[in-house]
Amino acid sequence: MQMDGMTVLAGVGAIVLQGLSLWFIYRVWKKLRTPRTPRAGAVPLAIKGGVVPVVATFTGLRGLPWVALTTNSLNPVFRIESEQLVYRVLRQRQRPFADIRRVDVREAYGTFNLIFEFRDARRTFVANVGTAARGAQALSLLPQGVPLSERAREALLPAVAMRA
Repeated sequence: MQMDGMTVLAGVGAIVLQGLSLWFIYRVWKKLRTPRTPRAGAVPLAIKGGVVPVVATFTGLRGLPWVALTTNSLNPVFRIESEQLVYRVLRQRQRPFADIRRVDVREAYGTFNLIFEFRDARRTFVANVGTAARGAQALSLLPQGVPLSERAREALLPAVAMRA
C-alpha cells in the first residue's frame, strides 16, 4: 500500500489538532477548578461622600433580577446623596428616594448586586458593588424611609453592627 506525503501530513495534522483540543479542554477544566483571587474591585473600600465604588451598573426588568438590558463597566456611577440617588448606566440619572419602590440584593460568586425598583418604571437599576461588606455600607447610607426587602435587611445587619 502506497501512502503519499499529503496523506501522512493530513494524519499527523489530525493527531496534532486532537492533542491541542484535549490540552485546551484540560486547561479550561483546571482554570475552573482553581479558586479565584479577589479582583481589585472586590477589595473592601470605605465609602466617602456617598460615592459608592462599583464594578458595573445595569438596567434590568422588575421580577427578572439576573437579566440585564443595558450594562456599563467602563464608567459606572453610583452615588447616594442627601435626597436622591444618582447613577449612570448609559446616561446619568437622578431619582429621589421617594421614587424607590423597593431595594433588593442578590449575591453570586464574585458579585453583590443592589437592585433598585422604582414606582413609576418597569425597569430597575442594578449596581454590582463587588462585596457584601461594601453592599452593607451602601445600604446603610440610604434613609430609613426607603423600603428594603428581607434579603436587603439581612445584608444590612453587618453595617448596623459596625456602627453600634
